[in-house]
Amino acid sequence: MTESQKESLYATFKLFPIREVEPSLLGTFNCEINSDLTNFIHITALDFEDRQISRTFVLVNINRNEIVGYFTISMKSLSTDGMSKTSIKKIDGISNSRVCIHSFLIGQLGISDNYSEYKLGTLLLDDAFSKIEMAHDLVAGRYILVDAINHEKVIKFYRESGFALLDTNLEESENGA
Repeated sequence: MTESQKESLYATFKLFPIREVEPSLLGTFNCEINSDLTNFIHITALDFEDRQISRTFVLVNINRNEIVGYFTISMKSLSTDGMSKTSIKKIDGISNSRVCIHSFLIGQLGISDNYSEYKLGTLLLDDAFSKIEMAHDLVAGRYILVDAINHEKVIKFYRESGFALLDTNLEESENGA
């Protein structure tokens, strides 16, 4: 695909809060590599909106009237239970006795199989960062966490995007266990 073709394709995409799209449109999303992504948008996303658990944003191909991909963001308290005091201080930045660290969470991020060849993950991740940045101006959060499947391509994508794996069992690893 040439850059011109890519720009033309991207021009047909628009990001919407999930509440602004027809519910029937949610059925156009399918992700074979992670059925949890498909199930979430088909079954759970609107319920999580209603219950104030998360916010979901969908990238829609407005010419084909189908979902290209989506992401979900919310807040999460990162528990420090089981972490060493050294690790807690490093993560918290101030205290070694913090019980939880308030963070933003990208709980879902996926591209529909119809668009997987276009490598749109970075486009969606940038949109998620933009939304989180707006929220960060109003509400404090120290980190952005990602809830991702343990799949080689997915881990590689997030590492290349600046994320690191979080070892929540740091005390054992520091003691050589």
